[in-house]
Amino acid sequence: MATLQIDGGKKQKVRPGDILGALTGENGIAGKPVGKIHIFDNWAYVAISRDATKPALKKLGEGKLKGRSFRVRRI
Repeated sequence: MATLQIDGGKKQKVRPGDILGALTGENGIAGKPVGKIHIFDNWAYVAISRDATKPALKKLGEGKLKGRSFRVRRI
């Protein structure tokens, strides 16, 4: 598994369902490679299987989450 950090959290009203929906939405990845999602005040961490990391980064980086764009990086 690899971990992605999203620069949006509880204070930006981001929920785990929003992240999962953004990843698995239109032309997204399947739900199976997505692991645990931890939401903190100003950031969120998502566990993704290693083979789905690049498509997940692309999907979250180019797409929108709660109508806003957030910076996403692999850590």
